[in-house]
Amino acid sequence: SHSLGALITYDVLWKFSYYGEHENIRSKKVSVWVTIGSPLSDETSKRSLKGSAVSGDRRYPGNVRRWVNVAAEDDYVSHDQTAADDYREMKLVEPIVDHRIYNLAVRNGKSNPHQGVGYLIHPVVCQTVSEWLD
Repeated sequence: SHSLGALITYDVLWKFSYYGEHENIRSKKVSVWVTIGSPLSDETSKRSLKGSAVSGDRRYPGNVRRWVNVAAEDDYVSHDQTAADDYREMKLVEPIVDHRIYNLAVRNGKSNPHQGVGYLIHPVVCQTVSEWLD
């Protein structure tokens, strides 16, 4: 999930975890969720997420096994680059892994550290996807 897509994905995962109409898929788990250039750790974003007003286990999606968060140096959208400290209470099989990278994407002759393509071709993201495919 890139950028705003990470917020949307989070809300959908939360809905799938708790809304009655999704009861038939509640037991299914996302094996690896990769967020790239995500604003999920931003305080304003966190207050707007599904479940933000709920306490306990229901505060977070309950259908993610592993979360890998990748944030680029100087990415203005993912300025708070760590998710592990913000979502440590989320029940996952494995702890959240945060990676800080350099996104070398260029647009119109200028550095663009938020560019999705720069994230997707980075070795950390490629390795994560490759391990998932194995």
